[in-house]
Order: sequence, then structure tokens, then C-alpha cells
Amino acid sequence: LGASADLAHMPQPVVSAAAKIWEDGAFRAVDTSLRALFQQLTRAVSGLTAAYLAARFVTSRLLDLGDSPHDVLIATAVHVGLAGTSLFFTSARPIRRDLTAQRALLRSGEEEMVARVAQQEFLHDLQDALDMGETEGDALHVTAKALSEATHGPAELLAADSSRAHLRRVAHAPNQDPPGCGVETPWGCPAVRRGRTLRFEDSENLSACPRLADRGGGACSAVCVPITILGTPTAVIHATGPVGMEVWTAVTIDRLEGIAAQVGSRLGVLRAMSKSQLQAETDPLTGLLNRRAMEERVRSLREEGTPFAIAMADLDHFKRLNDSFGHDSGDRALRTFARVLRETVREADIVARHGGEEFVIVLPGLDALTAAPVLHRLREKLREAVGTATIPGFTVSIGVADSSWSALLPDLLRAADEALMQAKTDGRDRLVIADPPGPASPAVGLDGDSLVPEPDLA
Repeated sequence: LGASADLAHMPQPVVSAAAKIWEDGAFRAVDTSLRALFQQLTRAVSGLTAAYLAARFVTSRLLDLGDSPHDVLIATAVHVGLAGTSLFFTSARPIRRDLTAQRALLRSGEEEMVARVAQQEFLHDLQDALDMGETEGDALHVTAKALSEATHGPAELLAADSSRAHLRRVAHAPNQDPPGCGVETPWGCPAVRRGRTLRFEDSENLSACPRLADRGGGACSAVCVPITILGTPTAVIHATGPVGMEVWTAVTIDRLEGIAAQVGSRLGVLRAMSKSQLQAETDPLTGLLNRRAMEERVRSLREEGTPFAIAMADLDHFKRLNDSFGHDSGDRALRTFARVLRETVREADIVARHGGEEFVIVLPGLDALTAAPVLHRLREKLREAVGTATIPGFTVSIGVADSSWSALLPDLLRAADEALMQAKTDGRDRLVIADPPGPASPAVGLDGDSLVPEPDLA
């Protein structure tokens, strides 16, 4: 219960008594055994006997009292006074001293218990807030608020990037300038390297972390708490404060360590879930979305009422490339086309491997006509990439439709696929716009003689 600090402020007799009822870090009540009771009675009887003998000596020898009522009254007063004094020193004073020590210890325990309850409430609230967040950004926002409540001073959270090679600030206490630790790698931080909380009383001390020096604003004290994410120390909480003040109390450090434990656990869960979801949604060869993930994204566009163009792309003569140059060349071709796809489209566009050498491209906010320049640019960039890659040359045929033609994704895919087949029939390496419910749109081939103009690639 942390009573040792309170013992230092007690009077020495109380400290001595308190030490008797505090043993091996555990509270021990007043001894009520028969042995202790017998010892107490012995002291009381001995004291009363001594008081009686002293009273007899005083009344008979010193005062020479007789049997008169006045003399009896004086003798009684002498007996009672000496007996009371004896009982005070042999019984009342030790009992009062023990009870005072117990009361001080209980008060100290109560204060410590209140502090622990407040700590548990803080950590419980932190856990609830972290659990309600769905993303890593939500968790970092909660962390910033928790740091503000825990330290009331400059504090920041530094976490490693995906490569685990670099540390960067990802959160800091609001309404405070971040401490600005200059550590660049996880293993460059002594707290992370040692795997334990480090406290620095003065940045000017010989044993202080060298990154505390030369920050401007004079000397400071600091606490650094490492954070373990998915079993590896890859983050640290860094907080600073003035020198020579009781800033880093046990409660403050406990809170920082509690934040570190819970935030590390939550970030680990979120990253594991994100990794699992990414693996479930992506094609392992190309890194693009798989068919199921693409369908989920398109369903979201439908629910939001966002129009979109949808294209089917197929690598030309892919089977011949595989048979002639081997499956490794075929895999390199697929990866090359996937890279060109990612580099050509916008961040909000959806690109997926539909199966085999077929790909689906969804362009939100566009229709079939406005999507054509983007798809032309894709063909041009593929031609440039194949020219510099160590793979045999290949081209792509594309068919495109848009969401205004049907409310059903299978219908749109079928329309885009029919346009793709038409592009194959017309000689490959070209774009064909699917026939809408109105007049048909012509193919767009390499000659550029089409209703859909080639884009200005400059």
C-alpha cells in the first residue's frame, strides 16, 4: 500500500510501533494472542503493584497520614494518581501508539487505494475508447487524448513504419508542442533497445539520453516507455517535463505504462486484422484486388449512387506467351500489367484481377466515353513498359461499358466482356465501347479513326 513513505513523516515512537504491525510488505493487525494478552496484563499488574507500593511509601513515610477521613481522602488520591500514571505508561500509551500507527497506515492505504481505483478507471476508459475505434487512425487519436490526461505536458508517440526501419511521430498530446525526439530508428531508442521504461531526471546528467540535449529551452527531465506491437518493440512514448519537480510520480509513470500496453495491444490487433483482410482481398501474384473484393467495392458505389465506367481488359495471346516462353514470363507479364494499371489510374479507381489474364477496371465518376482516354493511356503506358522490361512483348485488348446501362453488375461485366471479345475479333490491341441500349458505338483501334479520339498523351 505504499505506507513506507508515510512512515517517514510519523513521530519516532509511531514509526517504531508501525514497524511492528507492518511486516514483509503486508499489514498485520494488533497482536491479540493469549501470549500478548498475558504480557500486557503482567505489565499492568506490575505497574499497579509498583504504584501501590509507592503510594504506601508516600502516605505512611512522607505524609504520615492517619485514619481520619481527611487523611483517608488524601491517601486515596495519592493511590489513584499513581495507579493512573502507571496504567498510562504500561497500557494506555502503548495501545494509543499502536492505534495511531494503524490509523496512519490505513489512511495511507486508503489514499493508495483511491489512486489505484482512479488508475483502473482511466485504463478502463482508455480500453473502451480504443475498442470503439475501427482504424489505426482512430487508435492514435485516442492515444493523443490519453497522453494529455496522463502527463499534462509535452508527450508524443513514435512508431516504426511498415519497414520497421524508421521511427516517426504518429501522435502527440494536443494543445502542447511535441517534445521532438530526434531518434530515427527503433533500435536507436535506448528504451526500445532495453525493453523497459527509462526515466531521466536531468538532460544535463552524464547518464541522460543524448537525444535530450540541445533541444532548446534549457534542461528537462523525461520518461520513455517502449511499446510492443505484435511481439516486437517498435514504438515508444516519449514525455518531457521540468527538472527538479515531482513530475514523474508513480501514478504518472503507471499511466504511461498502461497506455503503452493497451495501445500496443490494440495496434497489434488492428494491424493483424488489416493484414488478414488485405490477404483475403488481394490477388497474391499481382497485388491487385481479387474478384470478390472488386464486387464489394462496386456494391458500395451503387449504394452511394456514384456512376462509374467498367472495363474488361485481357492480355493478348497470353497462352502463346506462356507456352513459348514459360510460366515465369507469363507471371512477369501479369505483374507488369498490374503495375502499369496502378500507375495509370487514380487512387479512387478500382483495379482487380478477374481471373487468369483478365482484369477489371472501375472508374468512378466516368461513363464509357470519358473513360476511353484513360484506357487509351493505359495501352500506351503498357507499350512503353514492355519496351523496357525483360519480358517478351505483349498487348492488351479492352472493352468498356458504364453503370447507366444496367443496375446489375453481371450485366455490366457481360456487356464489357462482349466489347472485349469484339476487340479480339477486330485484331486485338484496341479498345471497344460496348453497345449501349441506344445506337452502337464503333471500335477504337490502332488507326485512331473513331468517334472516340485518342488522348493527348503529352
